[in-house]
Amino acid sequence: MNKFMRTNSITFLLLLFLLSIISIPMHAQKKQLPEGVEIQIDNFKVNAIKNRNAGNDNAASTYLNKIAFLYWEYFIYDEAVKYFDQVLSINQSQNNTNGVEKVLENMAFVYSDMERFDKSIECFSKSLDLAKVRGNKQQVASCMSNLAISTNSNGQYNEAIVIAEDGLKISKTLNNMKLIRSFYGILHESYDKLGNKVKSIEYFSLYSTIDKHIQQQLFKEREQLNQRKIMEVEDQKNVAIQEKVKTEKVLVSTQDTLKQSQLVVDLLNAENEAKEAKLIAKEASLKAERRLRYGLIGSFIFVCLITFLVFRQMQAKKRANIALNKLNKEIKKKNKDIQKKNNQILSSINYASHIQEAILPYEDKMKDSLPESFVLYKPRDIVSGDFYWHSVHGDLTFVAAIDCTGHGVPGAFMSMIGNTLLNEIVNEKEIFEPAKVLELLNEKVAFTLNQNNGDDGFSEDGMDMTFCCFDKKKNALQISMANHTAVVFNHGEISTIEGDFFSVGGNIGVDKVGFTNHDIDLSSDTTLYMFSDGYQDQFGGVNNKKYMVTKFMNLLEDIQQKPFTEHKYLLDVEYNEWKGDTRQIDDVLVIGIKFTA
Repeated sequence: MNKFMRTNSITFLLLLFLLSIISIPMHAQKKQLPEGVEIQIDNFKVNAIKNRNAGNDNAASTYLNKIAFLYWEYFIYDEAVKYFDQVLSINQSQNNTNGVEKVLENMAFVYSDMERFDKSIECFSKSLDLAKVRGNKQQVASCMSNLAISTNSNGQYNEAIVIAEDGLKISKTLNNMKLIRSFYGILHESYDKLGNKVKSIEYFSLYSTIDKHIQQQLFKEREQLNQRKIMEVEDQKNVAIQEKVKTEKVLVSTQDTLKQSQLVVDLLNAENEAKEAKLIAKEASLKAERRLRYGLIGSFIFVCLITFLVFRQMQAKKRANIALNKLNKEIKKKNKDIQKKNNQILSSINYASHIQEAILPYEDKMKDSLPESFVLYKPRDIVSGDFYWHSVHGDLTFVAAIDCTGHGVPGAFMSMIGNTLLNEIVNEKEIFEPAKVLELLNEKVAFTLNQNNGDDGFSEDGMDMTFCCFDKKKNALQISMANHTAVVFNHGEISTIEGDFFSVGGNIGVDKVGFTNHDIDLSSDTTLYMFSDGYQDQFGGVNNKKYMVTKFMNLLEDIQQKPFTEHKYLLDVEYNEWKGDTRQIDDVLVIGIKFTA
């Protein structure tokens, strides 16, 4: 969630004032790094210089590479390219072909983020040449995929098709399903840009088939992982059972020893009796009796010793059985408790989702007052921090797209507060002007969350939103936005409307919070899009990057060539294709409304 103003309100207002009096354009000013990162980069620079002076270029290259990645991470692309170029020079001087190839790839990705696709193509092409020399087919195919994407992004669709078809052949020989899927996707998009719908649909069908196969494989891998976890638990149980079996074997062995000892005793008795008979004639009866007594005493002691050992083994077996039974009972009890708690939590969240769904307006009900409209709503979890609101008063129709702090259960609590307060302000107090609705909603959220009491347990939670009012009788549309942006297509052209920097609630330390009304011309057919930041912040694609605002705007512009009834479907398909098997990181909400002149 983008909550910029929530923690840095005063600093941001001061920055805005300074920017208004400085003539240098925003894009020409150097972006700032966090203080800790600047210190880290300075240390890396010192170490790089020391190692270069000492002739240790490998160590210097490592520090320069770290500096480049930090600049890249904080979107300071020019500096990132500068330091990657130094790493490239070192690797070239050392004839480190593998290092040169990797640095070229990194530079290509940075240029792609800068949308300098000509430079990105140049770097990917050099990296591809090196991969071909090394004969690494896997790396060649991967590099061709990146090159085809940059070529496509640069509008060179025919060139992208040639590269993708060559890469597809190599990927098939490697049987690399993910690369095959990537090339099918590039071919689908390139042919679609060229207007060849037959080829576009053909490759999209192949892409979907491979994607389904990969998803099934991932499902099998997850099943195997779960099975391994189950087997680990079973192994622990088997260890206890094996200990029991081992104890039983020792007991049996001891019993066999006792039987053998008894035989020995019997043999000794027989031998003593024979000797006694012989000694009657030769020795006195007293001596014979003494020997017999000694023999019996020794046998008795031996039998007692064996009996003691058997008793100890039986006690050990009994303790092992008790411990095993106790362990089984504890495992069953813990599993039962965990399952019960999980079921209770899941049941509570599911019930909360029913409550949240109940407060959301039905899309069909919205169509009664706004026939040409749609809502694309995709919660990240069972409950959502994004929600939408709709109400009708006579000729006035109200629609709002709201993005609350957090997602899941915390976001759902905020959505309940927002829905209740909007109903109170608009439906009960009948305040209809969008800017005034946002101002009053900001006051009530701050009061509800105790945000006006300084440090006494205040909360910085709030919501970003777009609120619009359509007057059917006057054919007039007015909107106001809190830290949101709206997109309008009017007279065949796209325009963006930037909202105020304030959020609704969470403006700690700001004395006066105000919002602006924006009137939209409806003299010709006009389409309005309201949205949260979940769509453009989603990671995915071949390189697992954010979708980004620019790509989202281009998508909205592209679908204007299609009937409005297909816009929701096209947005949903594009989102799912981009996300792929990547985890959804945020709630998604997009509302589209078409007003006919």
